Amino acid sequence: MNRARATVRVKVPPPGPRARRWAAFHTAVAAPATYQEGFIWDRTAPAIGPFCTDADGNILLDFASHVGTAALGYNHPVLLEEAARCAAVDPDRYCGTDFIGAAGPDPKRPTIPTPAHLQHKLLEITAPFGFGRAFLSNSGAEAVENAIKCCYAARPAARYAVTFDGAFHGRTLGALSLNRSKAVHRAFFPQIPQVLSLPFCTCSAACRCGWEEADGTSRFSRLLDPEAGLVQAEEVAFIIFEPVQGEGGYRVPRKAFLQELARLAREHAIPLIADEIQSGMGRTGRWWAVEHFGVKPDLMTVGKALRVGATVGRADLFPAEGSRMGGTWAEGNALSTAVGYRTIEVIEREGLLQNASRMGERLLAGVRDLAKRHSFVVDTRGLGLMAAIETDTRARRDRVLEAALARGLVLLGCGLKAIRFLPPLDVTEREIGMALDLLDKALRDAA
Repeated sequence: MNRARATVRVKVPPPGPRARRWAAFHTAVAAPATYQEGFIWDRTAPAIGPFCTDADGNILLDFASHVGTAALGYNHPVLLEEAARCAAVDPDRYCGTDFIGAAGPDPKRPTIPTPAHLQHKLLEITAPFGFGRAFLSNSGAEAVENAIKCCYAARPAARYAVTFDGAFHGRTLGALSLNRSKAVHRAFFPQIPQVLSLPFCTCSAACRCGWEEADGTSRFSRLLDPEAGLVQAEEVAFIIFEPVQGEGGYRVPRKAFLQELARLAREHAIPLIADEIQSGMGRTGRWWAVEHFGVKPDLMTVGKALRVGATVGRADLFPAEGSRMGGTWAEGNALSTAVGYRTIEVIEREGLLQNASRMGERLLAGVRDLAKRHSFVVDTRGLGLMAAIETDTRARRDRVLEAALARGLVLLGCGLKAIRFLPPLDVTEREIGMALDLLDKALRDAA
């Protein structure tokens, strides 16, 4: 498949008969999850960049990028080459926090990047924050679990945690306790106690969400007030936030809100955790979305585009005892860590931070233009290549998603009635134009 000439071709509206057969085969034994049964890509068929082939031979334009995990789209040649080198060695996954893997005689000249090389690389691209330690894990949710463990260990007398309305931090029990996006994620599961939830302020002018009170004082400041507050600052173990909320609706916060949050965290020495699992790795036009807001976190969680989970942060926040953090496959996923390392190199070498900014502006301008033509699109928002439109109802949103897929455009929902756009970081203007044209037709279909 030639990316420069590839185009969408729908022969059988998805899901076609082969896709339905694969879906039935899979769901017959797999536990219910969040499967998108309409889109079933064929891993053995041609694919490049945002173009892929589904089980029925349709060529689709994927602007979901597997929820951002495929930051460079399909079959990037550098990643394929690295994966082929790693595939020659078994075991690919090993007990990486018990055994250190080498790759040749000299760590400065490895034959393949090891987990240690990825950790060094992460410290390079988080240098503005002064981080000194990194710990790899299997997923973003594990990265969150390890971040909050660091904070509880560093502040053993603290018992409160602070999260935000609309937040999503993963599906393990600790992470679920911090979620505030949808009830289904955490209903009836046991929770970490004493998790406080505050408004996530996206107000563009006067604050109406409850974060800022009538006198201009922030809700968090009032909560920590030594005389009138309900919580003492030393009782707060950590604050966790998404610089741009992901599953909760691609909500972009007010800059003053995040800066006030960071100011209070710094004033009271409360660890601040930035969850960059979906918004990081160049997605917003900078390595980390938090950079757009002038905020310096103490810990950061990374995943998705990195291919592994990572907890990165201040060295003093990581437990000094060797057995406090670890796990059989933690830091021992040779293939994924090597591909994650090469992904960072490609982003650097190909100028993809700049591309994400430029193409993100083009994408957002395009969806704003569509909003003028379709009255049921009630909002557009985004930062870099992390953009969304919101429709008037959830049912309408779902109809748009179905219509888009029928025309060959793969998109995902988020929040209650929003649609998110996550194209590859190297997306071209031609590809964005194709996506906007298909979306325009899908919006008309759903009117």
